[in-house]
Amino acid sequence: MLRVTTIIISLSFLKCVAFSQCIEKKQIKYGGDYGFVNYIHLCPTYAFAFGGDTSKKWNVLNDPIDIKQAPSNALIFKKKVELAIKKFSGNDFYSNLKFQSVDVVYPERLKLFRTEGRQGVTLKYYKAKYFYYYQFKPETSAAYLIGIAVDKNGKILSPFVFPAKKNYKSVDKDFTYCKLIQIAKSKQKDIDPIESISLEFDTKSQRFLWLISQAVAKPHEGTNSINQVTIDAANLSIIEVIKSQVHIVF
Repeated sequence: MLRVTTIIISLSFLKCVAFSQCIEKKQIKYGGDYGFVNYIHLCPTYAFAFGGDTSKKWNVLNDPIDIKQAPSNALIFKKKVELAIKKFSGNDFYSNLKFQSVDVVYPERLKLFRTEGRQGVTLKYYKAKYFYYYQFKPETSAAYLIGIAVDKNGKILSPFVFPAKKNYKSVDKDFTYCKLIQIAKSKQKDIDPIESISLEFDTKSQRFLWLISQAVAKPHEGTNSINQVTIDAANLSIIEVIKSQVHIVF
């Protein structure tokens, strides 16, 4: 038993070394977009999450509050949302989905928020009562962000920007970031310096993709050109080279 334990530690150590030699962990960016701006932007909201603050005095700074204090409908509709996701995308996809938190809008507390220092709050963009935050995490570092807006009656308002069950292909978990970089460089030699690697979803092909993006080496104000490479997350042999533009304002 001691011998097995020693091997596991050694492999874990080697994996960490390999990670640091290829790319820094901070360069692994989250893909996707929660999309809350379209539904609850600048609204007076409280965030509820597992492990949140247990104090009965809620602050207006969006620090997570213990989910046990969330309104009953927030928890009821959470189950409804998750059943809908599971039905739409299947158990395999759902098994990699991690709940983060839920925001609940309190329009009647608008004045209270402003009184306590949140002068920018408004109901101008108020379209949803509840907003649920999830992360699709096929491994520990990368994640694809998913947000689900729900109205006061439990109706799901936002589209599902992730694959349907018939289209979902499991992410190849035997990949390494070193391997992704190696593949990218084999197709696009001018990819250095690398800015980031992120997990994205292509709505057209309905596939998850690894996006390797070049950093802007000599940034200037205005439009800057960069190279990118996409690698199918389920089949690393499907690769596409892309020319992209980044707009910079100093």
